Amino acid sequence: MKRLLVAALVLILASFASAQNWFKGTLDQAVAKAKAENKLVLVDFYSGG
Repeated sequence: MKRLLVAALVLILASFASAQNWFKGTLDQAVAKAKAENKLVLVDFYSGG
């Protein structure tokens, strides 16, 4: 029971943390910004159909 409570608490706290900063713009703009900040570009494809 104690493990379940700890796991639930960790999941709840983790749901408030967000490491993603979603970039809104074109791919070319994202690549330029990533090069300037020496970072990688993650392209997320999602098809909800």
